[in-house]
Amino acid sequence: MTDDSDTEDGTHAPTDVDRRRFLRATGLAGAGGVTAIAGCAGGGGGEGEGTDGTGETTDDGTPTDTVDPDDIREGGTLVWGHSEVTQNLDIHQTATASTGRFLNSVYDSLVGLTRDLELSTDPNVASAGLASDWEVGDDLTTYTFTLREGVTFHDGTELTAEDVKYSYDRIADPDTGAIMQFVFGSTESVEVEDDYTVVINQSEVYQPLLRQLAFSGTSIVPADSGDRLGEEPVGTGPFRFVTRQQGNRAELEAFDDYWADGPYLDAVEERTVTDPDSRLTGIQEGSYDLINDIPLDDIDDVTDDGSDDVETRTWSPLSWAFLNMNNDEPPFDDADFRKAVDFCIDKGALVEGALFGNGEPTASPSFPASAFRNEEISPREQDFDRAAELFEQSDYAVDEFDLTFKVTTNYPWHVDAATIMQQFFQQAGLSVEIQQLQWSDWLSQVFANRDFTLSMVNFFTFWEPAYLYTSLWTSDGSFNFRGYASDEYDRAVADAAQASGREEAVPLYREAQSIIHEDVPDVMLWFRDGTLAAKDTVRGLDTILSPNNSELDFGRVWMDQP
Repeated sequence: MTDDSDTEDGTHAPTDVDRRRFLRATGLAGAGGVTAIAGCAGGGGGEGEGTDGTGETTDDGTPTDTVDPDDIREGGTLVWGHSEVTQNLDIHQTATASTGRFLNSVYDSLVGLTRDLELSTDPNVASAGLASDWEVGDDLTTYTFTLREGVTFHDGTELTAEDVKYSYDRIADPDTGAIMQFVFGSTESVEVEDDYTVVINQSEVYQPLLRQLAFSGTSIVPADSGDRLGEEPVGTGPFRFVTRQQGNRAELEAFDDYWADGPYLDAVEERTVTDPDSRLTGIQEGSYDLINDIPLDDIDDVTDDGSDDVETRTWSPLSWAFLNMNNDEPPFDDADFRKAVDFCIDKGALVEGALFGNGEPTASPSFPASAFRNEEISPREQDFDRAAELFEQSDYAVDEFDLTFKVTTNYPWHVDAATIMQQFFQQAGLSVEIQQLQWSDWLSQVFANRDFTLSMVNFFTFWEPAYLYTSLWTSDGSFNFRGYASDEYDRAVADAAQASGREEAVPLYREAQSIIHEDVPDVMLWFRDGTLAAKDTVRGLDTILSPNNSELDFGRVWMDQP
């Protein structure tokens, strides 16, 4: 198979996603959902995050798997108050974290993933895969996968190698509009060796391939099912899709022929409740069994009220956010000016003021416990004197521009953050006006048309380093809407993708982080905590969070009083 995103010199741009195709995949016309810009559904392996391997909860509060099989009761319908609107239901096309949360219980990927984000063939890990084994050739270009036998799709057909081939060929086809087409940019062919053996042949080494085959965006679908997936998702997961009224409700029911343990619930009913106060009231009054995203200003009250009726879970990070500067336009085409802006911001005060303390500042978007994270860089402290020096040595005068800060009302805490930063900028002599946009307008203006000077956005699940550092900051990266370009950075990330293993890739990704920390194409702001609340009758909450810290999995959740 071929990839139309290859550059003129024949090298592969592994996360080049056509902007028009991306906007189509987000369901832009529907608006309101969290897209890949604000939450690409992810997966993969290779970063250490979550538990310490003992099954206990780690210091960061990440939920762990602690269900006692002897206590499990089966039956009941769990009513979920969902914070956002689901969009395109095609698992290969969708770019929304909201849809990923809903579909994660419907699909399985080929490669399994532990809570620590390590690849695994164990059927009992947090995100079990459909491959019971795999082998990688000595030259790192041939991958042979053995499938689990006896796995059934929700339409009653048996999983075979033909389904895997169809799924990956479909993702790689540019006409599909798959958000993760880049995964197969170096793939020459996917071949069926027999019913339960499939081989991927690569034209060159692409070190992240196995990790990225654990992404939900590379899930396995039945052969020839593509035309119906947007309306009728069909997977091998613990729950099968029943119906959806977009923006209102959707239903999943237990799949009795699920290949692994569970599910224990009869059904999951998703209720779309975008208003934070309505979600909180609903869980407190018993209208919902579970909600995600407790309102930020209420988290402390809910988690500390000592109620026996509602249980909560908190983990970090759910997402990370950064201040965006248009590197193609004055004054942000000047690195000194950008760095000066960084010195204007008190990140700790920003976390307290906008997130009510539910997060922490960060200089790197890599997960806190990631093996790839560069621990030698840290958030710059607010220093107006240093900012003034940098403004002075830049090509532009600090009072030369009237800047517009475009921020989406889809995230109220972004509006609050913009207001706080506006005050910091005014202290430094910058004139900044805030413009609040609906989500669809933000996508059109900021992401698609690059019509902005300042903005901000958050990302979910971008823990896998190749996806993260290639798509966001390489010159042709699919999410590089800020126009950053650095040959040095591009070379470091490309070399990391060609590395023979993690040991060789780690220092290259750390180097890439150092480069963008120094160049400041964006200002890293924070990691935001994740929270959910549930009735005390809901059990198995420690299993509901997927390893990527964003998607949910209801396969091992149960109710004490169904």
